[in-house]
Amino acid sequence: MAANAQRCARAVIEYDGTAFAGSQVQPNARTVQGELEDALNRLIGERTRVHLAGRTDAGVHATGQVVAFCYPRELPRGGGLPELRRRLNAALPPDLAVRSLRPASRSFDPRREARWRVYRYRIMMNGASRPLDRHRTHQIDERLDVESMRAAAARMVGERDFAALGSHRQGRTVRDLAELRVTRRGNLVELRVTANAFLRRMVRSMVALLIEVGRGRLEPEGVDRLLAGGGRVLHGRAAPPRGLTLERVIYASAIKRRPRTTRAALDEGGRTDQAKTGEQET
Repeated sequence: MAANAQRCARAVIEYDGTAFAGSQVQPNARTVQGELEDALNRLIGERTRVHLAGRTDAGVHATGQVVAFCYPRELPRGGGLPELRRRLNAALPPDLAVRSLRPASRSFDPRREARWRVYRYRIMMNGASRPLDRHRTHQIDERLDVESMRAAAARMVGERDFAALGSHRQGRTVRDLAELRVTRRGNLVELRVTANAFLRRMVRSMVALLIEVGRGRLEPEGVDRLLAGGGRVLHGRAAPPRGLTLERVIYASAIKRRPRTTRAALDEGGRTDQAKTGEQET
């Protein structure tokens, strides 16, 4: 189809990653991108490519993944984007949904234009069992020292080489970690992580390291030595994917509307679109 016969859209999608082999399309595997493209192809009647803000691995969830795609100027059966969103959600499986859908320019690249990405990791400690949350939390028997975890987390914030916590295909491992917040509500411990981009397995490796601190197996000050050591922390061990959720992807347009501090922009700007270029945590 000629470029001038198309319009483009950006969507915020939500999914339960439990039964997906990941977000990016793979041969002979069920993926978020594959399900979206199949549904769009059935509704639009032609091959439609979906572009994601970043990848998530098997078992990782999202409430604020951003995608973009182009579609015919005249949609079959008409109705515009509100009707397309309704029809898409009717066609998609129950573990995947389109939360919002709005026009976008043809040049919009949801991955390259993202400024910040926000993840949340949930840990249920003390052997507490929450059956309804079993696919969304990492449940452990121990009680964690949350204050020590906070002290260790504070030592990680900033721009540095995070090669000890993840990998990148081109070896570019410097990232700007703007926030690593540890909170507790009863037996639930949550880690909110914000950065310009993430290395592969970076968030889950970070969580595994903080759990070791919380268990008393590592002093908060030991984090500096491990990150500067040159090798992979904990021999590459990472926390399980089920506790991880991609919550927001933040773009410059959201930040410009609220020209305040960086932290305020992260807290408020992400609500509008729900992060710099690089691989997404998987």
